[in-house]
Amino acid sequence: MGSDCLSLPSMALSNRCKCSFIAGLAILIGSPAGAQLLADQVRGQVESARLGSGYAQMINLSVSPDFSAASYRIDADEPGSPRPTLNVIRAPYQAHWLAISPDADLYGRISGGYLEFKQQLPLGPAFAPVGSVDSRWSAYSVTGGLLAKVRLGNGFTLEPALDLGVARLDNNASYRGSGVLLRPALDGLVFNWQTNAWLATPSLGLAWTGGGTDGQLSLRGHVARSWIGSFDATDRVQEFSEAVNIYSVRAEYTMSSGLRAWDRPLRWVAYGDYAGFFGANRDALGFDAVAELGGGVEWPLALGPGDLQRLRLSAGYLFGPGVRGWTLGLSLQY
Repeated sequence: MGSDCLSLPSMALSNRCKCSFIAGLAILIGSPAGAQLLADQVRGQVESARLGSGYAQMINLSVSPDFSAASYRIDADEPGSPRPTLNVIRAPYQAHWLAISPDADLYGRISGGYLEFKQQLPLGPAFAPVGSVDSRWSAYSVTGGLLAKVRLGNGFTLEPALDLGVARLDNNASYRGSGVLLRPALDGLVFNWQTNAWLATPSLGLAWTGGGTDGQLSLRGHVARSWIGSFDATDRVQEFSEAVNIYSVRAEYTMSSGLRAWDRPLRWVAYGDYAGFFGANRDALGFDAVAELGGGVEWPLALGPGDLQRLRLSAGYLFGPGVRGWTLGLSLQY
């Protein structure tokens, strides 16, 4: 097997070496010595492929607020092949902790996240596959941290933050047709394994808000770097220590709707944002950036001046090179 037989995001066999791999596997699997030789070859391939960047991005997507919790559809590597799907769910919460100064406040926050990445990998031509490997990755994460909001004047706010967390990543795969021949070589190394991981994410945001009671415009830029390391993996070949870099920019406009619910005003919301990875292996999951356009309605949880919590119902459409998606969310805004 050459160095091109493993590829991201499928983390599986590329099409041009599938047939030769299966033929060789059928010969080698007939003897214990041959099976061990094949397992050693796959192990060496996995070690040299540096798949950890893809694993780290999946974990990071489950926790990062820069990318929307949404359902993504990623373009297939080859025409006619099934499209990978990526679904992200998050449940964040943030609360004011203390006032550092008249112009600065400290907030505590916690978030739980879940990601599912599914892909069917056909073996043979896409129009007439002779088998497949159906792969599903799942990432579960919990993070907590501190966020400072420093009011700079003229509507600008600086937002440094630090979040720490733990996560679990696992893969479940099933083999169909000729794909069954791949099981002895790939199970426990590429598919059907799990690991735990730790995360440390410093980040920095800069926001600007302007306008009045009838309409308000908010602009925000954000950059974050996550260090992610594995522990307690099924096999040492899956161990990784990676850094994932993310940026995002967002514009949001809210305006009065003239409607009220429970004697509190409803406001219309329209937004657009753009988020992406940067640095090495930024397209490890099949895309490196996505834009989103959406809108909705929000309702204040309390009446009065200041930075109030608001309940928001929104929907959006996501698009970018190699990816499409949609989101429907109910969230707290701060």
